[in-house]
Amino acid sequence: MSRNLLFSEYPMFDRIMEERPDLCRRVLETALGVPVDEVRNVVAERTLQPRVGSHGVRLDAWVRTSDALYDVEMQTYSREGLGRRMRYYQSAMDTAMLRPGATYDSLPESFIVFICLHDEFKEGLPVYTFDMICDESGSVVLGHGFKWVVLNASAWEMLPDGPLRGLLRYVATEEVGGDGLTADLAAAVEAANEDAPWREESLVMLTLEEDMRAQGRLLQKKGREEGLAEGRAEGRAEGRAEGRAEGRAAGRAEGADQLGKLIAQLMDAGRFEDARRAATDAEYREELLEELDS
Repeated sequence: MSRNLLFSEYPMFDRIMEERPDLCRRVLETALGVPVDEVRNVVAERTLQPRVGSHGVRLDAWVRTSDALYDVEMQTYSREGLGRRMRYYQSAMDTAMLRPGATYDSLPESFIVFICLHDEFKEGLPVYTFDMICDESGSVVLGHGFKWVVLNASAWEMLPDGPLRGLLRYVATEEVGGDGLTADLAAAVEAANEDAPWREESLVMLTLEEDMRAQGRLLQKKGREEGLAEGRAEGRAEGRAEGRAEGRAAGRAEGADQLGKLIAQLMDAGRFEDARRAATDAEYREELLEELDS
């Protein structure tokens, strides 16, 4: 039986951000706590590739105003290496904005916002703001022109009453608060869900993505279990149980982890069919690993 999409699910989030720039601006203002100029352009699932042959990234919502650039992401499950992911997103955004011959001063102010359903840093905070400072002197201003914010919707109750608490509560629970933003978001979500063909297609994509993640988790678990079992058996036979177990487990786990990361990387780039094939075709998997490592 079909169901409605939630605001936190990426097809819905991307659609609302792209089709409703007014709501996109209000979400950004709430997330950052600063005024945001009128949104000129929103591109959902914008793909950036800093150079030919390099690793591409797919941004949920690429947002331009008259004086700044924003990337706002909705993340419904935990991923390793969020900090380096944001670093690469930032570099890709900067490379896309700096034209040949332009000076670095022409780079716009930029912001990356991750709205997460889980606590990526395990500190229990609802908001994590990252900026560059001088370790030796707090009075030194680098003027780098970017800021990163990670929101943890699971800790919405820690925030005082206000727009940000309402937004994170809505992301986490779909409950509409007393503020106008969440009511308007809920109305936009309801309207989008009335587009039955789009909704069904989006649900298929979500199911495929979840299947790929589940398969990756199973392969990782299976690899570790097989590595431990094989290592113990060989170790007993040769009198080196501990060393063999650790060696086999490490090798199997490394291979399984590599596959899981490959699948995640392909899904981030929107290459769902490649991800599906990589899960079962070892030769094709090696081709993809060589492609992405080059």
